Amino acid sequence: MPDSTPPPIRIWSNPTLLIAGFSGLLASLDTSVNIAFPAITDAFGINLMSIQWVVVSYVLTHASLLLGCGRLADIFGHWRILTIGLLISTVAFAVCGFAQTFAWLLMGRILQGVGVALVFGSAPALVTLAVSGAERGRALGFYQMNTATGYAMGPLLGGVLVDAFGWRGVYLYRALPALLIAWLTSGRVQSGQRATSGERFDLLGAVTLTLSAGALLLAMTRSRDLGWTAPEVIVLALVGVVSLAVFLVTEKRVAAPVVNLDLFRRPAFTLANLLNLAANATRFPIGLLVPYYAVNILGFRGILVGLLLFAPAVMTIVAAAFAGRLSDRIGTGGLSSAGLAVQSVGLWLGSGLDASSDYPTAALSLCLVGLGLGTFQVPNMSFVMGAIPREHQGVAGSINQMMRTAGIVFGVTGASLLFERWRVSHADLGEVDAFVTAFQLVFLTAAVLCGLAAAASLFRRGGKSRERNGQDKADADSSGA
Repeated sequence: MPDSTPPPIRIWSNPTLLIAGFSGLLASLDTSVNIAFPAITDAFGINLMSIQWVVVSYVLTHASLLLGCGRLADIFGHWRILTIGLLISTVAFAVCGFAQTFAWLLMGRILQGVGVALVFGSAPALVTLAVSGAERGRALGFYQMNTATGYAMGPLLGGVLVDAFGWRGVYLYRALPALLIAWLTSGRVQSGQRATSGERFDLLGAVTLTLSAGALLLAMTRSRDLGWTAPEVIVLALVGVVSLAVFLVTEKRVAAPVVNLDLFRRPAFTLANLLNLAANATRFPIGLLVPYYAVNILGFRGILVGLLLFAPAVMTIVAAAFAGRLSDRIGTGGLSSAGLAVQSVGLWLGSGLDASSDYPTAALSLCLVGLGLGTFQVPNMSFVMGAIPREHQGVAGSINQMMRTAGIVFGVTGASLLFERWRVSHADLGEVDAFVTAFQLVFLTAAVLCGLAAAASLFRRGGKSRERNGQDKADADSSGA
């Protein structure tokens, strides 16, 4: 009997995987903007509280629009939506780069958020639809490797660009590549089929979901500055809850909802998304606290601090490449659990860092966190994408990205609140010891939560994919087992 197994994919000769991967890389290079914050502050004469809106306006826009954009891609075509997203991103980079007022810069950032939501709502779907289910992990590993590379390289590129061209360079350098990729994708719009041609777009569901996600995430962000009892935070939270209720009612009544809520009745699917949120929330003490620890406590300067933060990002890139191949062979459940366990160990080692720790010890703990995160992300994403029918892969990719973004917001809010509370409560120990104690407690809390996530992941049945014969529907059904 002839072997029906499809030939192995060749990533570097597959235009779809290359274009989608480089689109994800371009979108994730936004980490270069953070390096320009001091220069932007000086250029517009704003205070440190105002600069946060450069991040908030972008993150809230793309996070709240993700699911709606994924659904648009499923209905009107993934290539078409990716092209539109890249063109909007090109305009947004120009608006930001040439902004003459801070208000114009924020408008450009909002526009950039729209563009990246369209990119992230379509690129992962193109990846999964370009390969068989048996090689989904490897293809997603390549995609995740590209996005991780963008996140890692952004700060390094940003530092070079700010020194050479000023803060405007961190936006303008991405305009030409975005336009070039948009030109490449535009030639594929007509050849790409609409995944769910004929279905209507659920506008009310998309609007209420966007309003709910935006209001709730903004409430969490503002709570760090104003407290949970502030009128502004309470109003935002109420708007978010009411909008969510309307969204849930709407999705039950329409024939073609933005997202099929029945998916979340499958324990394995719901757990996979919660684990994604937990993994990204618990790793964020690195980006939030380690720079202050390295500079103020250990006395590191310049490139040493940059390399310390770059090391876990490199490990995530390496792990993503290997995890994709491995998940196709051994399945997603065990590999996801192993990744979370390694991440937990790294965070636990981080909780032991103090004022006398050396550079190799600090680097080891952070590298383990990066290794664990990279090992977890690809198989978990493969599981989520495989649990949703192929005609809804735009929504699938958007759910994964939305959980990542929500995890980051939870991580920033929770870690900063806990750190400040514990630092103040240990103020009698002295400035240095109070900082170290709070630092250790935050990392220990993150390690415990990540360890619990690893344990919970063991209850998910994630055996080998049954898509080796192209049975995507069978995989979707088995995900709820």
